[in-house]
Amino acid sequence: MLSGTPQSYPQREPLPRKKGRMFPWALAVLCALCAATSATEKCTVPADQQSLVTELQRSMESSVILQSPPNPSILIALNLAGGTQDGTKEKLLVQQIEDRIIKEGTAEMTSGEVALYILALLSSCEDPKRVTADINLVEVLTLKTKEELTYLSYHSTPKTTFYQLSLDTLALCLERADVDEAALSLAKEALAKDFSVDTGAMATLALTCVHKGLVKAEQSRILEPIHEALDKLRQQILRAVETNTANTYSIGLALQALNVTSVSYLSGDWSCSQTLAKVLTEISQGAFDNPMAAAQILPSLVGKTYLNVIRLSCSSDKVMVEYTIINQLRGQHFTHTIPVSVPKGSVLLSVLQAAQQDNPQDFSYKTEQTSWGLMVVSINSRAADSNDKTYWEFFNGTEPLDQGVDSYIPSNNEHIKAVFSMY
Repeated sequence: MLSGTPQSYPQREPLPRKKGRMFPWALAVLCALCAATSATEKCTVPADQQSLVTELQRSMESSVILQSPPNPSILIALNLAGGTQDGTKEKLLVQQIEDRIIKEGTAEMTSGEVALYILALLSSCEDPKRVTADINLVEVLTLKTKEELTYLSYHSTPKTTFYQLSLDTLALCLERADVDEAALSLAKEALAKDFSVDTGAMATLALTCVHKGLVKAEQSRILEPIHEALDKLRQQILRAVETNTANTYSIGLALQALNVTSVSYLSGDWSCSQTLAKVLTEISQGAFDNPMAAAQILPSLVGKTYLNVIRLSCSSDKVMVEYTIINQLRGQHFTHTIPVSVPKGSVLLSVLQAAQQDNPQDFSYKTEQTSWGLMVVSINSRAADSNDKTYWEFFNGTEPLDQGVDSYIPSNNEHIKAVFSMY
């Protein structure tokens, strides 16, 4: 399950839409930050107050414990802010997400939950298309988004909410899936309805992502409604702030949405430094102590939005290895191939471990310690046997490896083969 707080469930708004506490400086925050691209003053947290942002991040990390349900929003925010200070917390969050997907499946998940998991895995440089060999979250989300759109066509409302449909569109857009139909439907609905602040902000992020990718001539038919929808959503967000219908938990997403628009706003007497000083004052007074509120505001404080999850640096930390096991010698023959990702510098044994974790049915293995080092004695239940002189031989392409699985270090895009052989 996702976090038990109501705002963490994507099937409804992150928090109830009510007229609660509203910061008097909120409109100025929005205007000043959104105008930052055209102003000479940079919208960055002063060095002497960076500790407040660091403390906000540390507080979010402390909310992540072994027994807690997976919270993709916190993982996204922490990664956008540069990663967790305690590396084990990121691994724990990723593991919690993957465990839930594997143990509970995706059938009962809403489309928005799947979309959040995709964004979270992307932010941690994990491939949502390969949670396991049999679970491709992008395919799952594509089908669930089609269900949302079909329901929308008959009932004038999606199967869940427009907030979730916006999340779906954003996640699929970042994965470069075909989202033209979803984006066009979302734009038309945004023009016909008045979205809440959170829904409008998420729709803005999604439509901005799609708009940036519209380069083909045949896609021009959806450019105009998307452009019109973005303009209306931007004005709605500003008006909601003015009329105090945006609350503490909405301000973060509102900042993200307006920060990706290309329109400059008049900032009046507000300077960026004054605006950020007020934001940081509210942080110091505990306004964002709730982990979900912190997760929404943190990306904007470091100049990031959900659109940045695919721009995080991943390639230097991981290597991709194609791993194939082949038995054409004894018993039932088989050939299985799986791509796996392991940390750079990992030994071959880590590849076997990752393959077994992704697909234990085909890539299980056993090892024995010998005087020559660790030896693989069985793969996919096919065991080596000294009586018939069989063993598992490893190759880099067509070249036999001259090192054992506990010492050989594969390089990126290497093809490792394990072949059941005779000596």
